[in-house]
Amino acid sequence: MSITVTDLPIIFGPPMVRAELDDRKRMTRRLAKRLVKTYPNGRKTPPVVLVERDSPWSKVKPGDRLWVREEWRVSKKWDSTKPADLPPRTMSVLFTAGGSIANTAAGWAPDLSYPPVGVIVPWAGRRRASMHMPRWASRLTLIVTAVKIEPLQDISDEDIVAEGAKEAFSQETAAIPGPAAYMAWQEKAFYAWRDLWVSINGQDSWNDNPEVVAISFDVIKANIDAIARAA
Repeated sequence: MSITVTDLPIIFGPPMVRAELDDRKRMTRRLAKRLVKTYPNGRKTPPVVLVERDSPWSKVKPGDRLWVREEWRVSKKWDSTKPADLPPRTMSVLFTAGGSIANTAAGWAPDLSYPPVGVIVPWAGRRRASMHMPRWASRLTLIVTAVKIEPLQDISDEDIVAEGAKEAFSQETAAIPGPAAYMAWQEKAFYAWRDLWVSINGQDSWNDNPEVVAISFDVIKANIDAIARAA
């Protein structure tokens, strides 16, 4: 019996994209449930009742492909053009996290060094939100390797590392001898990861300790459709 592979977009902020590019991040957590509006009278008019249902992330499985949406820009000449109306793969796409993707001798391929992080080239247009990035403009594809559902606060030390936290604190604790170094890192990394979650999802989301889908993945530094064409 063949297994159907599903392609899904997934949003990451610049720091998390940077961690994926630097091979530090290979796991992410997303809410397993979401509140959905329902209309008891059968029409889209009040009253409205919020019902908790499984989120799309709860259906992700190993082998699925996630194409990354991130903050981006194209040339100023396209500033008045909606993302859906941009002609695919005909222009360079620049990323807030650094780097770009464009047509090259190898095809539609990313350049991880141009422009550097924090540099906005003179011809770059307005910043565009990650949620509006079209599939063809994505430069990162995540191949799902494992999925588990657990309470948010049950994250393990190993998963904190996989979430990309370890590198940020290894130098700070390098001078501390013995087990104290690990304990110092563990505390710093855990609270840094918790604060990141709260900044994205809100304090209540942490306090409620909701079930989350922990998704492990391999990072492919290429557009999802470029991978398919190469295969």
